[in-house]
Amino acid sequence: METPILTLPDHSVVIDMLRITMLIYNYDKTFTINPSDNNIEQFVERIKSSHHIESLHMSETRKEALLDIAKNNPHGRLYKFISDDETDIQVGITINHAEKRVCIVFRGSESLKDWYYDFQVTKTLLNEGIKVHSGFYNQLHNTKVHEELVNHVKVILAEHPEYDIYCTGHSLGGALCTLFGYLLSFELEDKITVVSFASPRVGNPAWKKSFEERPNLKHYRFTNNHDIITAFPMYNYKHVGIDIHLYENSYKLDATNVKNCCICSCSLLNHWSISDHDCDLYYKRLLQNKW
Repeated sequence: METPILTLPDHSVVIDMLRITMLIYNYDKTFTINPSDNNIEQFVERIKSSHHIESLHMSETRKEALLDIAKNNPHGRLYKFISDDETDIQVGITINHAEKRVCIVFRGSESLKDWYYDFQVTKTLLNEGIKVHSGFYNQLHNTKVHEELVNHVKVILAEHPEYDIYCTGHSLGGALCTLFGYLLSFELEDKITVVSFASPRVGNPAWKKSFEERPNLKHYRFTNNHDIITAFPMYNYKHVGIDIHLYENSYKLDATNVKNCCICSCSLLNHWSISDHDCDLYYKRLLQNKW
């Protein structure tokens, strides 16, 4: 197995991924986008003119992210939002016609059902020794959300075959986007880029090998300082992709994590902080560290 080439993704694209990841936490609870809003810019202008944005139950950081999305990606729009009551999975598909980008964005852990799936640390066999976290796999497949997402992506690409495909999410959403991106790489020949934030591990060593050998799949895995969630699950689980580790005033590519998923660098010895898991903090650290 070849070690992934250590390159940095476009910083502005990563910021866009995290902005929509932050907002998926609030979508359908704090705000929704009306069918009359043809794009994100129209939606933001509507709520600004009605002074509704000041009353949104969101952090100031997320309000700023919402305004910045409208400013930097005015032609982006929400294509589909899926909220499944049985598994409590929530995922949106966005389209940015200006950037020719399709993004599948998964929400992170918030409910008891989410934690139920998080703690299903037994593994599901995919094939040939490749095993992944049963909870993550079940949340995607128990009610056929995976199949629905794949069908929507194929419909979009049939109309816009030149568009790039991104999968993103934070925490549980990071794990789900990583697993979904891997499975999607078998459905399509198109290049798929996974951008995960604060993701736990997803599968076993055979999964890592298979993931990193996929010719049409790339993964940028963002971790923050001592984020505890990135150290789980531990036994016979491996991280995948290129790790970009954030600090307050710096960042680094962790080649050791990429190659060996070193026990020392990935364990509770170095990852013990719950506060470092905060999605808004990831956003602030990315803004502070531009490459």
